[in-house]
Amino acid sequence: MKKQKNTEPQYVTKEILKKEISKSENRLNTRIDGVEQRLDAKIDGVEQRLDAKIDAKVDSAVQSMKDYTDSRFTQLDTKLDGLAQKIETRFEKFERYFEQLMGMIVQQNKKIDTSLKQLKNHEQRITK
Repeated sequence: MKKQKNTEPQYVTKEILKKEISKSENRLNTRIDGVEQRLDAKIDGVEQRLDAKIDAKVDSAVQSMKDYTDSRFTQLDTKLDGLAQKIETRFEKFERYFEQLMGMIVQQNKKIDTSLKQLKNHEQRITK
């Protein structure tokens, strides 16, 4: 068997160093790219989970505020209905009072008219 000749020099040249550094750089770049891809995937997963949690919290808060405002409006409607009923009752009382006053005024006017008719004739009655 023949010995193969080693064609590589026994010393390190500038070109060999450049090639080795370039190979190392390529391997590191490949590893860095892989790590970046895995990190991006993990970050995307975390972002999606956080977005889902934030959306759930916001939806819950919005629903809570909607329920609160709905209940407050319902309470306000109930109060306004009560006030409207009280005002209507008072107005009806006022109307009855006013009608009674008008009736009294009409009666007084009739009495005054009767009195005036009697007074018109007073001179004729006195002379008779």
